[in-house]
Amino acid sequence: MSANTMTIVAVTTSLSEDSTTLKLTNRVLGQAASAGESVSIDVTTDVINVRSLATALTDMTLTGFRSEALEQAFATIAAADAIVTVAPVYKAAPVGLHTLFWQLVDDKALSRKPVLIASTGGTARHSLAGDAVLRPMLSYLKGIVVPTTVFAATDDWGTVEGGRALTARIRQAGEELVPLTATIIGAGNDDLAEVADPDSHAGAGAGATRGTSSANRGIVDEFDPANVTPFAQLLEG
Repeated sequence: MSANTMTIVAVTTSLSEDSTTLKLTNRVLGQAASAGESVSIDVTTDVINVRSLATALTDMTLTGFRSEALEQAFATIAAADAIVTVAPVYKAAPVGLHTLFWQLVDDKALSRKPVLIASTGGTARHSLAGDAVLRPMLSYLKGIVVPTTVFAATDDWGTVEGGRALTARIRQAGEELVPLTATIIGAGNDDLAEVADPDSHAGAGAGATRGTSSANRGIVDEFDPANVTPFAQLLEG
């Protein structure tokens, strides 16, 4: 693996040939590749569809035997630089077939690997399912889960507002995943700062000060004189 390449593998449980889960998987991988390209990192992507491993996962659960296909899938996970996990949500939890895959993978399979959680569901009421179920499981496997999770409800695919919000979530998650991965594997260059914080780059170009940049993100600088209440005013109560 050269210094400016990374491999991101998506583990997705697409229960049909043209599901929104597969559609979301492709959107997330595309955004990650775009984020890498912006900082001269060649991102290679691969997809493991857990649907094709359903019988092998059941056999391993009952007998402990690993099929050749399952061994290959686990080896692909081990060789990846970062992981994207995408699953549909059924009854307030990611579908059991998806969680079974992570329950059967080796305990340290995700050691030092950044992981992005994404899921799909009928309504926004299920938006925390990925965080509630998968985040502790992936942390147990030593994965480094990025802060932003991506959830796509039915409305996100059918309305302009929903589509924009989904695109923003995908972009933010991708911009967290790529710099973190590059830092761990030693890829990339100084332009990574731009991916990690696009606002800071734009502000610097306009001659903005540090205080102005923080204010734009809603952060109050307690040492900025403009934010300090005069002592005389404090005495007045």
